[in-house]
Amino acid sequence: MLKIKDGNKNIYVQDEKGRYIYENIDKGSYKTFKVFKDDQRSYVALIEIDGDRYVYKEPREKNRRGWQRFLSIFRGSESRREFKNIKKIVDLGFNSAIPYLAVEIKKNGMCVDSYYVSSFIDGHDGTVKDIEIISEELNKIHQLGFLHGDSHIANFMIKDKKVYIIDTKFMYNKYGGFGRIFEFIYLEESCCKSISYDKDSIYYKGAMLLKRYLLWLGDFKKKIRGKNRR
Repeated sequence: MLKIKDGNKNIYVQDEKGRYIYENIDKGSYKTFKVFKDDQRSYVALIEIDGDRYVYKEPREKNRRGWQRFLSIFRGSESRREFKNIKKIVDLGFNSAIPYLAVEIKKNGMCVDSYYVSSFIDGHDGTVKDIEIISEELNKIHQLGFLHGDSHIANFMIKDKKVYIIDTKFMYNKYGGFGRIFEFIYLEESCCKSISYDKDSIYYKGAMLLKRYLLWLGDFKKKIRGKNRR
């Protein structure tokens, strides 16, 4: 990853293509082809530069939060972290978008704005029909000692019967069997269909007990807050 300084901006690129994309975005020499999301939390759009399409992302909420800005002094912006994370995924041999560019706008050492640009995967979000190959991909992640970090079915994209990993925190698995089981429980709940994984293990039983406790605790706190308001 190459770092380039441009005034109050830090630009992170893989190669000259990333620099070229940055220069076009900075000059406004691009076309917004489609907006996928535009709210307080984030802005995600499909942009076009010289006939090639890219995904442009702004993590608006995290860019604006005071605490996130302070933390960016030490760990960089959300956009920079996503760039590094996706690069790690690709380097490990998984299918994902190609990370081209991350830009941070700095003030007093803090990141006050940022965006990230990657290749466009012309596929579809994972569905129940794709659950078998998605489960296989999740198993591959776990076998290498990692967790997806957000194993909702829609965070796997399908193209040409291949699974592409998107919207992931992709972290080392510090929780062992519990981490693996929790990811499959979440995947199962997100697709509303029973899927095949180790439901006879102690990890599954422990994870389900913890899940029930957390749900009970959440409901209990809501009731307490409701009584206090009255």
